[in-house]
Amino acid sequence: MRRSGERAATILIAGLALVLITASSTMAEETEGDTAAQPNDFAHQVAPILRNRCGDCHTGEEREGGLSLNTLESMLRGGRGGPAVVPGDADVSFIYEIITDPDPEMRMPPEEERMPAEEIAIIRAWIEAGAPWEDGFALGRVFERAPLKPREVKLPAAGDSQNPIDRLLRPYYQEHGIEAGARVDDRTYIRRVYMDLLGLLPSPEQVAAFEADTRPDKRERLVAELLANDRHYADHWLAFWNDALRNAYRGTGFIDDGRRQITGWLYQALYYNMPYDEFVHQLVDPEAPSEGFTRGIIWRGVVNASQRREMQAAQSVSQVFLGSNLKCSSCHDSFDGEWKLEEAYALASVFAQEPLEVARCDAPLGKTVKPAFLFPELGQIDPDAPLEQRTKQLADLMVHPDNGRLTRTIVNRLWAELMGRGIVWPTDEMDNTPFHRDLLDFLAEDFRKNGYDLKHTLRLIATSQAYQLPPDRQAMPEMADYVFRGPLVQRMSAEQFVDGVSKVTGIWQEVSSAMLERDPRGQGGQLTAVREALARNSAVADTDADADASDDLIGRWIWRDADAAQRAQGGGIYLRRTFTLEQLPHIAHAVMTADNQFEFYINGDRVATGNDWQHPAALDLTPYLRRGSNTLAVLAINWPDTERGIELSASEPNPAGWFFSAVGYDIEGKTVWSLGSDARWKFADTAPDAWHAPGFDDAGWRDAVSIGGPNVTPWRAESLLKQALQSRDVSDLFTDVRAVMAVNDALFTAMGQPNREQVVTERDSIATTLQALELINGYTLDATLRRGARKWLERDIENPEDLVVQLYQAALSREPNDGERRAAVALVGSTPSVDGVQDLLWALVMLPEFQLIY
Repeated sequence: MRRSGERAATILIAGLALVLITASSTMAEETEGDTAAQPNDFAHQVAPILRNRCGDCHTGEEREGGLSLNTLESMLRGGRGGPAVVPGDADVSFIYEIITDPDPEMRMPPEEERMPAEEIAIIRAWIEAGAPWEDGFALGRVFERAPLKPREVKLPAAGDSQNPIDRLLRPYYQEHGIEAGARVDDRTYIRRVYMDLLGLLPSPEQVAAFEADTRPDKRERLVAELLANDRHYADHWLAFWNDALRNAYRGTGFIDDGRRQITGWLYQALYYNMPYDEFVHQLVDPEAPSEGFTRGIIWRGVVNASQRREMQAAQSVSQVFLGSNLKCSSCHDSFDGEWKLEEAYALASVFAQEPLEVARCDAPLGKTVKPAFLFPELGQIDPDAPLEQRTKQLADLMVHPDNGRLTRTIVNRLWAELMGRGIVWPTDEMDNTPFHRDLLDFLAEDFRKNGYDLKHTLRLIATSQAYQLPPDRQAMPEMADYVFRGPLVQRMSAEQFVDGVSKVTGIWQEVSSAMLERDPRGQGGQLTAVREALARNSAVADTDADADASDDLIGRWIWRDADAAQRAQGGGIYLRRTFTLEQLPHIAHAVMTADNQFEFYINGDRVATGNDWQHPAALDLTPYLRRGSNTLAVLAINWPDTERGIELSASEPNPAGWFFSAVGYDIEGKTVWSLGSDARWKFADTAPDAWHAPGFDDAGWRDAVSIGGPNVTPWRAESLLKQALQSRDVSDLFTDVRAVMAVNDALFTAMGQPNREQVVTERDSIATTLQALELINGYTLDATLRRGARKWLERDIENPEDLVVQLYQAALSREPNDGERRAAVALVGSTPSVDGVQDLLWALVMLPEFQLIY
């Protein structure tokens, strides 16, 4: 008869002893003074005895009384009765005591499985000989559990790199015979790091400037600059976290308030780089803006008990933040891991209003379990506490300093995003063996010590020599014998591909009503949610003593001559202003306008336009500003009277002017920076192509002329400017709207964007037939490339070769070789047409060189 509980633990070991007592006199004669003479063949004698007599209750998933005899380590650890084996001393070994217990009720194994005297003698001799065990041997199935607590790692001595990642990997390279000295060239590196950190292609100007930079730390500077671009950083990583947190803008589950977006909260957390422990805490113990993650989908119809909302919360929390998949153990004890059905229900019960009845394979068992954390050694959850207190207790345990599982899981995910494979793989199976345990443990503890700063760890990885190695074109993530030799070649994500096409064509996502307006079910409105979240975060400025600074317009109307407010020549002028920022403001806003038309650039990127001075443009400057030197550039155009079709007398004035005003605030809302248009701006009547780029030498440009303050006649625009600054339209706040803000369509689906009904932490990197068909025949891509062709032709590039070169630079960050140049020129024609340019664009974006990240 099988027994369980504490009595079984005691009886187990006692039962092993019955035969020994029964045959004690015979055994004494056979073994007296000579245990070493007994056979001690572990694999053929000892292991079969333990497996046959004890295995049903104490190997594999069965651990009655908390005792596992599966491995030597589990025997040394023992159960409630202490260590099962003390090597070298059978008399104090619990297993020997229990198989020789004189009390038949205490003796183990159970009566029908008890050992004969000769088997007991073998066990005794084995223990006395030191309990030898074959490496890697297990009596039953082995499910390793990775260490929980953080671990300090001592770094090896520095070599040619001070980066701790390289210091840790140097012995690893030597062990595996890897030459790790080569680094990718500048063009490959800038393209790789732009795509990995911001999800965007670098512009040709950015590539050229980087290649021309001779500073030895230019790669470190580039990484810092990219991570400081809060807007594009948030855009890129929003897609990653949308997948992981099941955050969708529309789709299954929104009806009956069964699912909620967390878009605004999530974007704000990324934009302001919320510490990861706070990020996790707010998702596990949510308030209204972040409660969608654990809320779960209310599935309609008959639903398996393993998919109830509370279990969805348990599955999502454990998978995303702990790298533990509870989906199997939500239905039954896991077949491929240690997690038990009752452990999954204990975690799900944290999120339940009422006790949950445990169901195995959807069959109710008639019992409940108390709320508990998967790692109870970190602390307990009060089962009698109300729901709100239980989720707070769980959140506290999740971010407990001793929860190394949390930090290991996230740094492993970041490594996988940049390197193509995690240190542990798959990233949702953190009990698997890492290819370099010291590297994983160092990154995890370094992450914790640096304030749970995601950007810190990304910076550490992206500036390592390991990240700069040539791509490993042979390895695949799932290889059993995987050895790290450099980043794997990765395919662009759906969002990266669409944004890449937008960057090349200049055709970005159109702001639709679905992006701006949330329907009654809570679907859509993602762009408005983001704008409102950022506005709330910066609203502290409105309550600060210096809040009225946001109403100050420090700029002045400027042009080339003093009487421009009365009369100015038609046509355009070029304006520039370079300034230095030692520290970036927490947030910076600007308002600008021109009579009549303008194009506004920051650090080489066009970020705003306008063609009516009575409708000023307001802009969030924060994503575009950099530490160090910054350049503002403007093409301002005064429409000639004849172009407007208006007959004016020679004496009638034709005013012209440019106005700009910007203010930056610290995190407390105090003004820390301001800049306006004034006589310190430089202007020229003509300018070469690079006039708006940083580093352009504007020697010979003249000082602009100040015309007057914002309310000067004839514009008297102060109220218009203030109104624009205070009520920024979303289309001005986010120029060049990126793919992450769009709703899933056929192209996104074909490129692998998931529907986000379930947690997705790794997208399939294998191209599919559906993708090929959509790229060849899809309407969305075809229409975008055609619009992009028209936009390129508007640049009036007369020489077809120049057009080809610029298209290659935009798409591939390089010039074409001679053969490519000839073929491309033949494609676009001697007089480039929309069809020809579209064909070349299509050819470029179909290239593996465009679609793959090397």
